[in-house]
Amino acid sequence: MRTRRLAIFVTAVLCSTPQVHALTRSGDAAKLIEKVQSVARPGIPGPVVVFGERSFAVVEGALSGGGRASAIAAGPLGSGRVVVFGHNGYMSAGTAKVGETETLARNLAAWAVKSKAKGLKAGAHGGAFKELFALLGYEVVDLPRGPRPSGVDKLALIGCAPLSLSAEECEWLESFTASGGGLFCGDTPWGWQQLHPDQQLEKQPGQQLLARAGLAYASGYLEATDASERFAVREADELVNASHALDALLAFESGKRGVSAESAARAGSTLQLALRWMPEGDFELRKRLAELVRERATTLVPSEAHPIRREAALQRALLAVQHSLLAHTPVNKLGPHPCGADFPGAVAGAVPVQSIELDTSTPQWRATGAYAAPGARLEVTIPAEAAARGLVLQIGAHTDELWHLDEWKRHPQITTRTTLEQRTTLVASPFGGLIYLDVPHGFHLPRLKLQIRGAAAAPRFVLGETSLEEWRASIRTRPAPWTDLESRKLALCVPSSVVRELDDPKALMEFWDRALDAMADVVGRSRERERPERIVCDRQISAGYMHSGYPIMTHLDVAPLAVDLARLERGEDIWGFVHELGHNHQRPEWTFDGTGEVTCNVLGMYVIEKVCKLPPGKRGHDSVDNPPSVAAYRERGAKFDEWKSDPFLALAMYVELRDALGWTPFEKTFAEYRTLGESEQPKNDDEKRDQWLVRLSRNSERNLGPFFESWGVPTSEKARASIAHLPAFEGR
Repeated sequence: MRTRRLAIFVTAVLCSTPQVHALTRSGDAAKLIEKVQSVARPGIPGPVVVFGERSFAVVEGALSGGGRASAIAAGPLGSGRVVVFGHNGYMSAGTAKVGETETLARNLAAWAVKSKAKGLKAGAHGGAFKELFALLGYEVVDLPRGPRPSGVDKLALIGCAPLSLSAEECEWLESFTASGGGLFCGDTPWGWQQLHPDQQLEKQPGQQLLARAGLAYASGYLEATDASERFAVREADELVNASHALDALLAFESGKRGVSAESAARAGSTLQLALRWMPEGDFELRKRLAELVRERATTLVPSEAHPIRREAALQRALLAVQHSLLAHTPVNKLGPHPCGADFPGAVAGAVPVQSIELDTSTPQWRATGAYAAPGARLEVTIPAEAAARGLVLQIGAHTDELWHLDEWKRHPQITTRTTLEQRTTLVASPFGGLIYLDVPHGFHLPRLKLQIRGAAAAPRFVLGETSLEEWRASIRTRPAPWTDLESRKLALCVPSSVVRELDDPKALMEFWDRALDAMADVVGRSRERERPERIVCDRQISAGYMHSGYPIMTHLDVAPLAVDLARLERGEDIWGFVHELGHNHQRPEWTFDGTGEVTCNVLGMYVIEKVCKLPPGKRGHDSVDNPPSVAAYRERGAKFDEWKSDPFLALAMYVELRDALGWTPFEKTFAEYRTLGESEQPKNDDEKRDQWLVRLSRNSERNLGPFFESWGVPTSEKARASIAHLPAFEGR
């Protein structure tokens, strides 16, 4: 096999060029930024986590979700020093010319090459550091990738892109640095993630290398901190260092002066960022946190009655540490977490062996009708021909992660997933939950038999497979606290308490099938689906009252409504469901700015009209039946910005079209978009509005240009001219 050679570039620094500082730890950061007011923000840098006791932020950026993190950081590694940049653009000569970036680069190089170094040399990876140090007056020498090159001992500074390093390269670079060398590291973590979607950032060898200096890359984006889209440079906030953040949280908790609630909140954010992205290892911060977790385990149990709120920053951070510890605990040592009994719930009754045959002809989640008790160890056996084919055993339906929320009413992350590489696999979840087999796309074993030893029976109804007699006699009374109701078009996950008295799940799921068929009809797609849509009820979700996706997530108060056929058929309380299903069926080609929360409602309104028994003039939502005053909107000048900001005002425009023209033009237009070639698809928002006007006009055989103008929805003169020959429609 041919091996491709890459290059690690090493720069030989002519010894008289930089001034070398002999800095103390307390003064390092301050001296590095002397005469530096702002530095470049090339592209979109990612955060650099700082967690070592002696590591520090050099330049801070604003996190896109709020708070601050380091864009450039530094720290010691043995007798050497490491500098980490949050974007590989910092290695270019052009970037160095922005603000005082070049001055900072000189200071960093001088700091990394300590005064005792005799042969001053610096390095680069991929050519970018080569360009930067050439600007600074250094001579460049190349090093090959792979084993430790000869002559490394004579170098003082090496630069690399750490996320592309092998374990072997990390080993000799660590040895080089620990022996007194300097190491420059430059990468763009979020960009690396986009190019490596199947790999974990925190598990890369380069992250372990950085972690030896108390540093790590994190996912996310850093925004500018001055008006010129640069990073303003100031003395770094100590709370950007996770070790110092922990000290602050402990001080705040004990009531010591000098630590405010606002500082504690900042410290908590820093600590959680570090915990998410620092790699596993024998680091002092992890040791301190693990000991605190052991001491306070009984307090780390969020519930509806006793939620853990953002102001409890240390408690939240310790829960994150505990979760990380549990994730790396061997299955045979896992036990139940107290949160599991509260939610998703414990199991009463016997635990039988589950022998299950599943239809795996459709991808993604396949319910097993089995439930894992919190901490229960399960033995899962699959056919030999199915092993190592990408099947994943998932425990838990509640996949929303809540770490970012202001309060936690359940544990923020309770679903566990295990890839089935062997014929028999031992699995467990501290929280428990319904058990699913997640089937990858392209899996070609239509029927699969598996055995789950140690699981409890859960109620499960499958339209076309489960008989009503079995359901009524025994299935609905199975002991597990959660239930799956399924068809080939929709799956509902609800608490078992709401199905104990459900006599006819067949009629219920047939109703939902009709609703999904109507949704398919209006958007012009086949009624046959690759896999069912899925709705899961949860105590707390990651955003909103409901949110779209796979699965659609919603709150527990919705569960009784989802199985109440009489109310659903009357169109009562169905709007939220069809709204989120509408989101899942939206296409960007016909959803322009201001209609993200509108076109989904158009689809939902179609479903309600076709499958529900509403009286004339009723649409299923008060704000549709009694919309904002269109006349008043027009009197105010029919401004598009107002139209875009009010979803029910915007929806009223679509309702007026439906009432005047019927659904046929919509059906034809939505279907037409599905046939467009890439060159025909709208490329921007202006083109989206133009195409929607023209295509809907042609399919209704009416000129809708004047109508769009009356609503203040802008379109181009060219688009309006193309339909001018059609009879004009001006609306009411």
